[in-house]
Amino acid sequence: MTLQTSPEPGPYSTAPPWANQAAPAPAAPPTAPPGGQAPHDGFEYYQHGQLLVRFPEEVLAGGRPDAPSWKPVVVWTFFLSVLGVVSAMRRAGRARHYGRPRLRYWMAFGLTLVVGGVFWTALTLKVAIPLYLKNQEAAITAVVEGGLLTDNRIKTEIGAVTSASCQPQGYREADGMLSYLCTFKLEKGTTTSAYLMTDERGNWEFDTE
Repeated sequence: MTLQTSPEPGPYSTAPPWANQAAPAPAAPPTAPPGGQAPHDGFEYYQHGQLLVRFPEEVLAGGRPDAPSWKPVVVWTFFLSVLGVVSAMRRAGRARHYGRPRLRYWMAFGLTLVVGGVFWTALTLKVAIPLYLKNQEAAITAVVEGGLLTDNRIKTEIGAVTSASCQPQGYREADGMLSYLCTFKLEKGTTTSAYLMTDERGNWEFDTE
C-alpha cells in the first residue's frame, strides 16, 4: 500500500485579484449626429454638463428678467434734451445686470436727441419768437394809444380826440423805430388819420416822410 501525500502549496501572490484583469477595450469613436455632419477632431459631440438642445443660450436666458423698456428714454430725452442720458445710463445698467442687450437705449437717446433738437429749434424760430415779438409789440401799441389821448401835440395838430387806434406798419427797424398808422376819433364826431414813428418805449413823433 502506497501512502499518497497532498502537493505542497505554491508561493502566495501578493497582488490584488483585479491586477491581472485585461484592460477594457477602447471606446468607439463618436458617431455622426443626425443630419450626417461628422464631429470635429478632438471634440465630442455630446459634452457633459451642457443642455442637450440646439440653442442652449436661449434656454439659459429664459429665466432672466426682461430688459427695461427704451420708451422712457425717448420721452425724457425729447423734453429734457441731453439730460435724457441719465435715463439711458440707468436702463442700460439694469439691462447689463440682467444680461440683456444695451445698444437699444443709446440708439433711442441719440436719435431722439437729434429729432428733438430739430423740433425745438423750429418751434422756437417759427412760433415762440414771433409770438413773443407780437405780444411785445401789442404792449407798446397800447402804451402809444393811451398817451395820444392826452398829448398836447395831438390837440395842436389834430384837435381834441376821444379815441385812438394804431396799427404797426411793417417791422421795427434796427434803431428800434417803427411806423404806426393811427386813426383818431375827434370830439366833433369825425375821424382822421396820421402816421407816427414810435420807439420800443412808446415814445413817438409825427412821421413826416
